[in-house]
Amino acid sequence: MSSVIRWSPISDLMSLHNAMDRLFGDTFGVPGPSRSVGAVGEGYLPLDVYQTDKEWVIRAAVPGVDPSAVEVTFDAGQITIKGEIKPPADARPEQYWLRENFAGKFSRQVTLPEDAVGEQARAQFVNGMLILTVPRAQAAKPKSVKIPISGGSASGNGEQAQLGVVSQKK
Repeated sequence: MSSVIRWSPISDLMSLHNAMDRLFGDTFGVPGPSRSVGAVGEGYLPLDVYQTDKEWVIRAAVPGVDPSAVEVTFDAGQITIKGEIKPPADARPEQYWLRENFAGKFSRQVTLPEDAVGEQARAQFVNGMLILTVPRAQAAKPKSVKIPISGGSASGNGEQAQLGVVSQKK
């Protein structure tokens, strides 16, 4: 009995793509599917970091993590996020058929630009996302100021000029 297997060029490309992911991941420590890579012995925490007109926003996916198990600090221009994802209590490692969700300690650091005001950062959990907002220092806006003028003489006889107006003797 013979069977016919449908060939798909996409599956060959995906196999090549996965092989390249594994090669680069093993060589450079780049995270890929079903991998957890980060600081030594710690898991990788994926982040989105973007800016608005007024603040920097850092979004970290931490589904199922107890907020009390997460620590966020700001020091010397760096935000550090540390925490731990607990494995399910009812599943032992040998029971897994497929395991893609990370369980264990994680840590991630992000260096923010100089305009980040870390002392005013805020953090909140929203639907499994840790959202940090760090205000941006506003650049000083030019302000027009009238400058008084003093000294010198307007007519050569020692009279003073103030605010650009010359007083004259009658």
